[in-house]
Amino acid sequence: MKLKDFFALAVAFFVATLFALVLQPFLFYQPVIPFSMTTNDLEDWLGAVFWPTTFIVYGLGIFFLFIWILKAAKSKFTNAKRALSNQGLWWLLLIINVILGLIAFFAVSFFSGWLDGEKSIEPLFWVPPFIILDAIFIYWLPTAIATPRSLRYVPPLSMTLRKLYGG
Repeated sequence: MKLKDFFALAVAFFVATLFALVLQPFLFYQPVIPFSMTTNDLEDWLGAVFWPTTFIVYGLGIFFLFIWILKAAKSKFTNAKRALSNQGLWWLLLIINVILGLIAFFAVSFFSGWLDGEKSIEPLFWVPPFIILDAIFIYWLPTAIATPRSLRYVPPLSMTLRKLYGG
């Protein structure tokens, strides 16, 4: 990987981290997301479900990003058709990331007692889209901006993003 790719990866990862660990919790406290839960219930839910799930999704995203970057760094394709044949792997890693994130969310919710009917189930409607966005920001954005070598144009919109920063 070139130095420019490492820098782009660091910037993309920083943006993804801000989205997952700063912006999302901030949105739960704002009237943007209408919750009828009390502040105490929201605090309990954030501590019991949101943060563990977010760290699981974050870790999965890093793991799959690492797999993709290693695959790309080791690949040496001579034509575009062979390089683009890896799109299936890229999509598979993203889909597995989202599915495992959703499973983790429902498992953490179940085991922490938030699915028993006594507590608010409102977060069940708001968190899955955030999990999908987390997977996109943590996996897609860094891969689109910083995938090295011959696989750099495999992630969707990578060519457009690379033109923006000259990568």
